[in-house]
Amino acid sequence: MSLANVAVGELVVLRSFPADPSLQDRLRAMGVKPGVALQVVRRGFPGGILHVRVGLLEFMLRRRDAAQMEIAPITA
Repeated sequence: MSLANVAVGELVVLRSFPADPSLQDRLRAMGVKPGVALQVVRRGFPGGILHVRVGLLEFMLRRRDAAQMEIAPITA
């Protein structure tokens, strides 16, 4: 499953980065790496951006980039 398909408010674990090396660098610089818990806070209009939270960090991510990021659900 990709990050682009996650429901608003759902907590998931990041499994892989998108293919774009510059985006990988940007995410790493913010402390986002595989294994970290993510939450989609809200979505833009269809084809828009995702508002994502990682701990206290919040950032915006293009949906096409989020579609390349593989995630797994957090199980209780």
